[in-house]
Amino acid sequence: MRRPLSTAARVDNMTGNEEPVVMQLVLSLVAGGTERLAIDIVKRLTGAFRMVVCCLDGPGEWAGELIECGVPVVPLHRAPGFHPSIGSRVARVAEQYGASVIHCHHYSPFVYGRIACALNRELRMIFTEHGRLSDAPPVLKRRVANTVLGRLSGSMFAVSAALREHMVAEGFPADRVGVIYNGIDPAAPPAPADRVAARRSLGFGDDVFLIGTAARLDTVKDLGTLITAAARVRQQVPSAQVVIIGSGDERVALEAATRASGCPESIHFVGYRSDVRRLLPAFDVYVNSSISEGVSLTILEAMAAALPVVATRVGGTPEVVLHEATGLLVESRSPQALADALIALAAAPDRRVAFGAAARARVETAFTLDRMVADYAREYARTGRH
Repeated sequence: MRRPLSTAARVDNMTGNEEPVVMQLVLSLVAGGTERLAIDIVKRLTGAFRMVVCCLDGPGEWAGELIECGVPVVPLHRAPGFHPSIGSRVARVAEQYGASVIHCHHYSPFVYGRIACALNRELRMIFTEHGRLSDAPPVLKRRVANTVLGRLSGSMFAVSAALREHMVAEGFPADRVGVIYNGIDPAAPPAPADRVAARRSLGFGDDVFLIGTAARLDTVKDLGTLITAAARVRQQVPSAQVVIIGSGDERVALEAATRASGCPESIHFVGYRSDVRRLLPAFDVYVNSSISEGVSLTILEAMAAALPVVATRVGGTPEVVLHEATGLLVESRSPQALADALIALAAAPDRRVAFGAAARARVETAFTLDRMVADYAREYARTGRH
């Protein structure tokens, strides 16, 4: 039986404004889009809510950023496979810190969060699904489980309308799933000097057509298609160079594909960089070749840098990148379609400038971090009062 909260814990369960203590439940705080969002939410809202972060796995390299701000980060180091006992550990962490709201990011934290809420009846759930690991159709086992789990109390959100539709197809009740779009801090638009400095940092002058992407090196990002497309672009645009920022398990395979592409000298892997936003002004075009996306933060960051975007027409991307307005959308898994779009923009510098300006304006009006954080703050306050 769960022990009741102590008096101290009950006091700690309120801020000066009597707002709830919120626990973010994540896989880890390794470098990634969802992890960045969770960190941004925590840092922006620590003045209004007390925060704690629980990681199902290890803490990850970004955990220190929150620890330095005085936010507890508790890793559980779960073993591979499904272990219901992890849910009880999550419940104990919530009780230890007096949390009354648990915000679960992604599906595995959602499942363990459900177990924790069953064990700690004072705990209320918010679930955000950020994306999919593939473009495969829903599986029966998950549809059956979600029909039950989705009817339990709590709020559920997708980061795009397309992802919401997939969640409904996976068994979540349509009337229970809302949409809160991702957001970023647009910061100041880049100046011409920023482009020069970024290119110099990457080792390029102004005489190349520079295509860039920043992504986890994972199969869902389908960077093999980009590599194949790059070889075709080079045939029409000899000055074209491709920069791939990021790390991941696919690096060895992608480097082998680059050597076999016929243009290995034009594809550059620069690894993980903590200064991606500083490097974005170097590019003439930003590209995303994913087979599945929620709402990509790096696409938003590229748009904030006033870059035209060439991206696959998957997930929430068409809700962000407007075809023939802020960039070009192409079918996924099609190197030729990707190459054709890049070649078209290489030949049209004025079009690139127009797309980039429209992209910047779109982020400023629809995809800001302030708007996203305000949406979640209202949800935390509402959930914590119930």
